[in-house]
Amino acid sequence: MSFLARYTRRNLLRRPGRTLLTLLGVAVALFLFVCVESLSAGLDAALSGSEASRTLIVYRQNRYCPQTSFLPERYTSGIEGLPGVESVLPVKVFLNNCRASLDLVTFQGAPVDRLFSARGVRVTAGSESDFKNGRDTALVGKAFAERRNLAPGDKFRLGNITVNVAGIFEAPERVEENVVLTHLEFLQRSGPVNRLGTVTQFEVKVKDPAMARETARRIDELFKTAEEPTDTRPRIEFLESATRDLRELLGFGRTFGMVAAIVVLVLVANTVNMAVQERRREFGICLAVGYEGRHLLQIVLLETLMLVLPAALLGIAGAWLTVHLSGISIGVEGVSVEFLVSVLVMLKGLVLALGLGLVAAIVPALSASRADPVAALRGA
Repeated sequence: MSFLARYTRRNLLRRPGRTLLTLLGVAVALFLFVCVESLSAGLDAALSGSEASRTLIVYRQNRYCPQTSFLPERYTSGIEGLPGVESVLPVKVFLNNCRASLDLVTFQGAPVDRLFSARGVRVTAGSESDFKNGRDTALVGKAFAERRNLAPGDKFRLGNITVNVAGIFEAPERVEENVVLTHLEFLQRSGPVNRLGTVTQFEVKVKDPAMARETARRIDELFKTAEEPTDTRPRIEFLESATRDLRELLGFGRTFGMVAAIVVLVLVANTVNMAVQERRREFGICLAVGYEGRHLLQIVLLETLMLVLPAALLGIAGAWLTVHLSGISIGVEGVSVEFLVSVLVMLKGLVLALGLGLVAAIVPALSASRADPVAALRGA
């Protein structure tokens, strides 16, 4: 087998230009495929979560964007009085962009006395007490801090809102680590918001997930005739609605993924076929000196694997480095979705590349293995 490995390696180096171009083509195709699949993995992660089944999101009825939802803060006590409600968190939201964006910044203001218990956040850097005791202080999610290179003690500014970073926090769900948490009153009084006594949404946790829809109905019924009627849905439905544009974008991206797979198939098939045709006399000599057809089949398939494997690893590594170093994410309506190049995504790309490579090589390999020695020696 070591002889076959040396032999196939030498054959690949006969045409270095063609080998290099094929390798780069496969690598670029795998890079695109892994990037698309990493967005899919990030979207799946954003739509999952241990608390999603028992969390309700209360918005103003017929709101267009989170920032167009204005609900009286005093609704808190009314919601808390409903049976089955465990906790209520009033939240003020400010976004730099309501539509799909690669640079989404989400401010969320909430009462400090309710925030930590409702969200389950944990300060991993900086001071929790500094945040609680300050007025213009903020806690920054770990994912957002990494993307913006923020650390405790820094100042962060968006438009007319300037906050002092008191700490970095981690949350039970990764999607919540892409926001900046502030004091509710501070965000209510900020320039671009400036509506004291109003909030954007209420996050309601129910004791029994089976009662989530019934509780949502009761909330909307309670404020049906109020000056600001509500629209309450389970959190998972809210996330699915908010990320509808991203799912459409993902569907478009998967078209590129299919094109990438076809590129791999065509590139490898063309390269292997040309290599086999150029070496017909050589294969004839091999058959004449005692090699069998199965040996030629192994040689061609091994050459293909030695060509596709490093190309696939190069494309996958490039995608991982791009996502890891850039911290890229895409967000819409305050929901940020990270590109997650997980082990499963990388394995999927590697298996796809090797599988397509073998499929592309099987016809030329069978052709070489079934060649007539006399005709091959004549170059026919």
